[in-house]
Amino acid sequence: MDLLEDLTRRILPADGAMGTELFAAGVARDRCLEELCVSQPDLVLRVHRSYLEAGALLVKTNSFGANAVRLAAHGLEHRVSEINWTAAQLAKEAAKEFRAHVAGSVGPLGAASGVDREAIFLEQIGALLDGGARVILLETFTDLDEIGLALNAKHTLHHCPVIACLACREDARLPDGTTLTDAFTRLRDLGADIVGVICTAITPALFAALPSPDADLPLAVFPSAGLPVDRAGRLEFPVSPAQFARDVAALARSGARLLGGCCGAGPAHIAAMVAALPPAA
Repeated sequence: MDLLEDLTRRILPADGAMGTELFAAGVARDRCLEELCVSQPDLVLRVHRSYLEAGALLVKTNSFGANAVRLAAHGLEHRVSEINWTAAQLAKEAAKEFRAHVAGSVGPLGAASGVDREAIFLEQIGALLDGGARVILLETFTDLDEIGLALNAKHTLHHCPVIACLACREDARLPDGTTLTDAFTRLRDLGADIVGVICTAITPALFAALPSPDADLPLAVFPSAGLPVDRAGRLEFPVSPAQFARDVAALARSGARLLGGCCGAGPAHIAAMVAALPPAA
């Protein structure tokens, strides 16, 4: 079933963080996490399956930073197609028995000057689509111009649904002061099918800033489990699964239709969230 059709029928639970789960499994913090799709596919599959077993019905590919700019920091800029194609294949394999959706994860480029940014997005998104992703998730963008380029690249390649998720400040504004309401309006005009926020704390300001439910533009929220604390080289996040579930259930009551987690939200958080959400039909 198409994701947009699915969201008209039910609130859909998604997965949580990939990076923090890989770190918890012993992966070094300076490692290229996306390259693990190729060198340690069983580890990536294990993370995907842990979320699906927790009740997630959408999984994000392990490809957030798998663009030519970010991969260049690891000398891997020539492996964009390989890494993204494999990331999509792994998520698709894991999701198959659970009949879950696969969203190709695309993050911002970071420090990118003197490059054709839209061409870089075209390369990454094209490989994710070739690998079997039938949803594209643009996540953790803070620059509306940059996410606009990514949206245009996706529209050039495929008609599949695209989720446009922004990272906002604690006051629920973008770094340049743009309100979420204004940002979501622009994303809708640029052709986003679903809009939302990701990698942000759940605050009263966030609840106040979320727009009224719009049947034509579903809302997605992927909050983090709080700000991390480094304890002897290990990142710990303060929000417990129980608190996370209560907060996300409140977001669902406020009209969000696609709900998952970001940094620090692991399988236990997602399992608690699924238990707190209305049951999937």
